[in-house]
Amino acid sequence: MEKLPIVLPDPTERPTLTVDAAADILGVDRKTVYAAINSGELPCLRVGRRILISTAWLAARITPEQKPLTDIRSPRSQHPAQGELPL
Repeated sequence: MEKLPIVLPDPTERPTLTVDAAADILGVDRKTVYAAINSGELPCLRVGRRILISTAWLAARITPEQKPLTDIRSPRSQHPAQGELPL
């Protein structure tokens, strides 16, 4: 399956995104976006009953210059004695 590039609107033309638009861009369910907002992981702007997410903030975190996650090793895999049995 080919991975499609993430397309964000220009922050100067569209400064905020709805929860549904952010979910589409992130490739997650809208409930996941709401959970991230409620946990404080995703900052938002509340206008009345509407929840808006800053396009510039999202664009700053989703950039092609980021290292791929495959280069990141978990703390356990960095342990020098991994795979060795204690004597």
